[in-house]
Amino acid sequence: MKYSAKACTSKKYRRTNEIAIIFVGLLSCFGLVMMIYEFITGKVLFGISYLIATFLGFTYVIIRMNTVFATYIAADKDNVYMKNWSNDFLPYNTDSPIKLISEFVPAKTKIVEIPIIEISKIAIGTKNFIKRNAAEESSFLKSIKKFENTHDSYKKKAVSGMDIFYIETYDGGCYHMPIDKFETANVVKIIKNLQKKNPEIDLRVNSRDYRALRTK
Repeated sequence: MKYSAKACTSKKYRRTNEIAIIFVGLLSCFGLVMMIYEFITGKVLFGISYLIATFLGFTYVIIRMNTVFATYIAADKDNVYMKNWSNDFLPYNTDSPIKLISEFVPAKTKIVEIPIIEISKIAIGTKNFIKRNAAEESSFLKSIKKFENTHDSYKKKAVSGMDIFYIETYDGGCYHMPIDKFETANVVKIIKNLQKKNPEIDLRVNSRDYRALRTK
């Protein structure tokens, strides 16, 4: 699909992670070869060690790819598109009752399509800023609640500090996703395109990275 504007993680962030992904991926392939060799030669204990290392390596690669490359915001002349993780905030499965397992399972992704003329509000900022500006019955409030109430300090801290892109529509729809590490200029370009199509959009910003957009 051809977009007039698209925002995703920055080129610098992608390049850095590409190097790490390639390096760990090669080590994992080496571990796989060594695992097969150790099992063939009857060294089961070493084989199991390489099996665990290989599993951890390939899991890291998958999670990093899901973190860096999976999400984006895009727009054409009529619609804005938001591709995000299914749990709304983190790139791995957050619903498993077993924490160790959940962090090794990449989150599925989802994509929504929103007509630009139906957008009533856009907000950019941390979760607390979005909460202050979201509608009372917004699905964002329900989605963020489980992360605020979690006993997992890492999840709570990660969600608390991230910049979030939030959209409301006139019919009460609500859409949101993290935009940490996104190319700021491209996010700004998308918003400018949306404002041209729909000048009535109520834009609210409370982020240092997007202070040029602040209107309130």
